[in-house]
Amino acid sequence: MTLCLPDTHSLDAALLMFRQNPAYKQCSFLFVEGEGDEKFWNGRIAENLCCIVFVVAFAQNNLRKTGKIAVIENIRALNASRSAIDGHLGLIDNDYDSLACLPRDNNLCVTDTHDLETLLLRSPAVFRKILAEFGDSQCIAAFEQQINKPIQAHLLALALPFAHLEWFKQHTLPSLELKDLHKNDTVLIRQAWRVELFQLYAVASRKGIAATEEHLLNDTAQCDPWLWCNGHTLLEILAIGFQHSALGNNKKATSDSIANYLRGAIETAELYQTELGQAIFHWQAEHPPYRIVN
Repeated sequence: MTLCLPDTHSLDAALLMFRQNPAYKQCSFLFVEGEGDEKFWNGRIAENLCCIVFVVAFAQNNLRKTGKIAVIENIRALNASRSAIDGHLGLIDNDYDSLACLPRDNNLCVTDTHDLETLLLRSPAVFRKILAEFGDSQCIAAFEQQINKPIQAHLLALALPFAHLEWFKQHTLPSLELKDLHKNDTVLIRQAWRVELFQLYAVASRKGIAATEEHLLNDTAQCDPWLWCNGHTLLEILAIGFQHSALGNNKKATSDSIANYLRGAIETAELYQTELGQAIFHWQAEHPPYRIVN
């Protein structure tokens, strides 16, 4: 169940009013970043014991306030509330927080990896399902033999230079837009499914980032690549592989279709063994009687 509350009322008062219904007296409130997260968690939260909450902008035709900042602001407002409301939890993407050693607020749980998509793609079982669903087994076997590494490892290697540039950009030119670099055909060669690093850094330089790979990797070479790489970028690069010969010729394998499949591909038991899953269970143990998952 999803609850949308207008920003014309105080959040804590609206939630307490919702709990006045006897059916929802012990309902917990889960805040997530957006629609994809809502779809993922709606089928996994404890039925009748938890609802997903979005605050909507009344002045903008009740448009949902989404994103990481919105979740953090809502959780901080509830944490500071004089009404002593309890049973609220926010789930947010790690992004680069772990790399920057940023502190975390109470009642917030963070993904083990860069975001929810990378958390799911990291699973060997999930990744095998995706290859079987969208790829051509003969093409995949031939390509793995050619590159002498698993497809999952190659995908990470393709995405990592873009992640390093994004990290570097955030610390030097935060207003610069770099998210579509992997869609440049001269940078990511579609048929060969490989990255031309010289061309990548040349394009980045023309955009105003004068950086070499050594600069980008300084003091961070040992960091987990799953913390670096953005899940949306990984899905778009993976879609290119499925559509352009390396992994098959499946024109229906778009990043959106892969993302939709990805959300249902992980087994519940495996999800609960992740750091995120364990953090949710720890939160539940610390906040009885409220539950997020069973």
